[in-house]
Amino acid sequence: MICNIPKVTVTTWNSNNVILVGPTYKQYLDKALNSIRNNDIASIIGQPGMGKTTILKKVQEIVKDALYMDLASKNEIEDEFWSKIDKNEIRQKVLPRLDKKKYGYSFWKRLLGVKFEDWLMRVCGKYNDPLLRLYCFDYQKDFDGMIKAISDLKEIEHLSLLIDEVRENHVPKIHRLINSGLGVPILIAVPTEVYSKITDLAIRRRLDESRISLDNALTSEDIKEIVDAYCHEISDDLFPIVLSLWNGRELNTVSSILQFMKSEVEKFEKECSNSQDVVNCVKEKLKESHSLKNPEEESKQLEKMIRDLLSSLTKEFQVTYVHPRGKRVEVKGKYITLGIFFIKDGNAYVGLVKLLNDDRTDDDEVKLLSMLEKVEHEKKEYPVEKRFIITNSQKLNVDSTVTKVELTTMEAIRILQGDSEILEEKLKEILNSFSTKTSSASAVVST
Repeated sequence: MICNIPKVTVTTWNSNNVILVGPTYKQYLDKALNSIRNNDIASIIGQPGMGKTTILKKVQEIVKDALYMDLASKNEIEDEFWSKIDKNEIRQKVLPRLDKKKYGYSFWKRLLGVKFEDWLMRVCGKYNDPLLRLYCFDYQKDFDGMIKAISDLKEIEHLSLLIDEVRENHVPKIHRLINSGLGVPILIAVPTEVYSKITDLAIRRRLDESRISLDNALTSEDIKEIVDAYCHEISDDLFPIVLSLWNGRELNTVSSILQFMKSEVEKFEKECSNSQDVVNCVKEKLKESHSLKNPEEESKQLEKMIRDLLSSLTKEFQVTYVHPRGKRVEVKGKYITLGIFFIKDGNAYVGLVKLLNDDRTDDDEVKLLSMLEKVEHEKKEYPVEKRFIITNSQKLNVDSTVTKVELTTMEAIRILQGDSEILEEKLKEILNSFSTKTSSASAVVST
């Protein structure tokens, strides 16, 4: 296997060897660990798949006596707590700390063959003593019993509570737990949707005291380290693809990145199974499937697709004419072919598609487009109301009179492969922006 990616998402991954990489996540891990050291209440807020569980599991690896509780399938927090408490393990920890004289275990009892452990079970409930309660496990298995047990456990260990997958129905008891005065650090992972629905200001205030927000947290450096950690052999080839999809919002969580890498690489591994060099074969397959093959021809193809779709939207956007093919026009003694030309409200709207595989910054046709003032059609001149460029290049320079519409390379490839939803969404975004009167300053429409 070229990549080593878990088969399940990070939200349900309970491996003891948690991979946590990227400067942002390392910073958040440090923040979480500091909250534990300072005996604080802290929250981790984020969408499913953004790494809340990963941070909690990494904290569990590092912090001794941290109790991890997953509420994903539990209606009540106490049910998860009691399922994680090992009575025999607690007794082994408590027994060496118990003072035999304190509980009436005399020399004569030992002489008569009464074991200390048996004697302790006889005196359960007779002493108001946390160590004896722990040994006897003398608690009601409800929420109040849980609070009492946590309070007693502090006597034998530096307990920390790590609570994952909090849902709306858990919030009231989480609040009670926070306000119980236990004096133990609590780190709580709450999905963004659940957090947004909390209306009790007191609860929100407590959750916000030491809040770690994961949504929109990933940087390109984080993504690079994630790709390298799981797919080191092909990370240089895979990273630009993943970053492009992330910037285009086609991938929006850590989990979605992992699942994309897993599915893509496994697909190409099968196709390359008979190759003598599987790694290089997979690299080539990745490059072929996620790059433009002939940008000039593909630009013309995309222009035609836009014209065809625009013709179906004329009524919705009050467009009176769409030119069915590229229109050749003269600008300052030179000629360019407008890939897109349509008439709306008696004005001309003109555009070009420039898909590139290089880092070109200047283009002669783009410069000429910025100087186009009018277009003749059927012996009538129409003043140019809007000029626009549709491109996958962030570096391509455009004049302030031209609207630059940015597509990611992956969006362009998906559209060319027949993804009509992306094309329609993008075109409607452009037309809606044209419907709003703007100043002559340039605008950038991007996803």
